[in-house]
Amino acid sequence: MIHFLLRGLLAVAIIAAGLVVGEQLRASREQLATGQAASATTGPATPSPVPTATPAPKPSQASSQPSTPTRTVVPTPITTPFTGVKTLLTGTVTKGGAPVRGATVMIYPSDSSNHGPTPVPPETGKAMTDDRGSYHVALPPGTYRVGAFRDYGNPSTDFGDGFTWVTWYGDGFVIGLGKDLVVSGTSAVADIALLPSLKIAGRVVGRDGVGVPDAQLVLWRYVSGIQFPFGGGTTDFAGRFSLSHVAMSVTLGIQTNGKTGASGTTIDLDLRADRTDLLVTVDRGNIVTGILRDAAGKPLADTNFGVVPTDTQFACGWCNGRSDASGRFTISLPTTTVRFRNWAMNAGDPDLLSPEYVISGDQTLDPMLKAH
Repeated sequence: MIHFLLRGLLAVAIIAAGLVVGEQLRASREQLATGQAASATTGPATPSPVPTATPAPKPSQASSQPSTPTRTVVPTPITTPFTGVKTLLTGTVTKGGAPVRGATVMIYPSDSSNHGPTPVPPETGKAMTDDRGSYHVALPPGTYRVGAFRDYGNPSTDFGDGFTWVTWYGDGFVIGLGKDLVVSGTSAVADIALLPSLKIAGRVVGRDGVGVPDAQLVLWRYVSGIQFPFGGGTTDFAGRFSLSHVAMSVTLGIQTNGKTGASGTTIDLDLRADRTDLLVTVDRGNIVTGILRDAAGKPLADTNFGVVPTDTQFACGWCNGRSDASGRFTISLPTTTVRFRNWAMNAGDPDLLSPEYVISGDQTLDPMLKAH
């Protein structure tokens, strides 16, 4: 899972630090919706088992490699058409006491598939809040989980005002870990308060104290033996990082390139307040800096690029970066021979590739990319 947080993809989608973050949760909803558990009556052709007696192991703190977050599939609820009288569910979505306009309210049936950090389609109802933060939606009588998203496509986004994620009716806790809402009669009320966000910040360095650029970070948590991703990001040119999350226990995984292969670690965090003092040490690769240029020597500004080892037996899944407005970049690379290439973002963008460069130790070079 950490692999899909490629820096280039983060720009496309936060490693899409863009990674992305919201796509991770959407992917988990879609995958969980098509999954099968041992108790399901129907399911896909190739089922994945659900752990029962032995839950999935939790990664130990500061292990040599972060565990790649995986999702064990759970049953899709079976629904039947409802033709009776529905209940009108109303409520208000707020943040810090102020109404939230344009929030998406999603209602899911409450069953075992929806008691993890990521809800599972199909939803039973959906509504949008008005200028007063109010919403209403008609539902069949039943038991539900109700959540509010300001950006349903990317619910992990911190909007810069100290509030993030989605809350569920009952105790205002993060995604799916709240209480059930029983809907019956002619009307019901579910007021939802968005959660305050906490900052997770620090620096990733090598054992010599040198900052590691473009290290990939991801947050996750085990719930009922299932490992769920919560988004992530990447370090800057000096190894600094800053993420946002809510108050809960999570694992922070860090992955980067060592001199001979992937390198990383994990840290268990019990978030109760901001954590801005984290110092993470890894076996770093070679720090390469320079200016990305085209065939005419012109700097390639704001360009997503990747580095491909010439030795096809050498994996370099995290060898991705982005140049700044002047074409300058900083990246951590293994000791090997590589070619630089751009990641075309739009139809018609040229496909560019550099000559071979030998990477050995920290160094400065200006890769020249040309059409091939």
